[in-house]
Amino acid sequence: MSSNNNQGLNERLAHKKRVQRIKTGIILFVITWMLVSMLISVTLIVKVFSLQKQIDILTENTIKSQQVEQQENEAAGPGELEKYDSAGQGSVADDASEKALQTEGKASDAADAAVKTEDMKVYLTFDDGPSANTERILDILDSYNIKATFFVVGKEDEKSLERYQQIVERGHTLGMHSYSHKYNLVYESLDSFKADLNKIQSLLKETTGEECRLYRFPGGSSNQVSNTDMSEFIRYLNEAGITYYDWNVECGDATDHAYTADEMVENVMNDVVKHSTSVVLMHDAEDKPNTVEALPLIIEKLQGLGAQILPIDENAAVIQHVSADSVEE
Repeated sequence: MSSNNNQGLNERLAHKKRVQRIKTGIILFVITWMLVSMLISVTLIVKVFSLQKQIDILTENTIKSQQVEQQENEAAGPGELEKYDSAGQGSVADDASEKALQTEGKASDAADAAVKTEDMKVYLTFDDGPSANTERILDILDSYNIKATFFVVGKEDEKSLERYQQIVERGHTLGMHSYSHKYNLVYESLDSFKADLNKIQSLLKETTGEECRLYRFPGGSSNQVSNTDMSEFIRYLNEAGITYYDWNVECGDATDHAYTADEMVENVMNDVVKHSTSVVLMHDAEDKPNTVEALPLIIEKLQGLGAQILPIDENAAVIQHVSADSVEE
């Protein structure tokens, strides 16, 4: 009898252990499944953000490539009106070829005489900063006693805030290039544009004490990716008393082609001699080491021509792909 009782007890204990193992296995499975699901979700989120960034970069590179090609085509023929618009740019840009701003100086072909170098004014501008290269760029500019213009995006880490301050403290002009630099957000609607603009303007005001009144559209005023008619944004900037600047000379660091430093110098020098006022597009970005390398060479070449290298201020001639004056109130 005792033996039967012991056997029954052992069976119950064994059953209880099996049930406990099953429960433990189920719990471990659920925990593992939750952890794996979380890991997959985080990975997907990271990949989405990374993909969005790559899309923005590719979009901007495409825009810049089209604009470079358009400028090269226009420079090949004579004409009195300088047009720096890309083909097929939307409702504003469709007739930009007729309304493009006539800049100081005339486009020249091979038969035309170059602009008198003593009359040349060159404005070096840097987009997309601040970055790990900002200090190097500032040091180079300081070494030549040159002031430039930085169209910055929104970054709120401690190092970036210090770089905003350095740009201002060293006497350079600070401009806005949107907060997010994400085309789908900036250009989604006029409200989205206003919110983004107010965010970058407030950040720079709080950080540097200066209220920025200069703006550069991501992709330029003639970009073809805006979901909203660019005239709405231009009209808003006009009403807000904010001046936007495009460019008429590029070093080439925004295109897909990996230009060497020497090629960037050549790109700039080939075009600045065509204008009495040149606004040079360059980029302050961590992945643009050739731009930093080219900068002192560009400065020396320009100084050799006797050109004035200046920061954008209230006295600078306005260079716009789509003229602010062409947009009706």
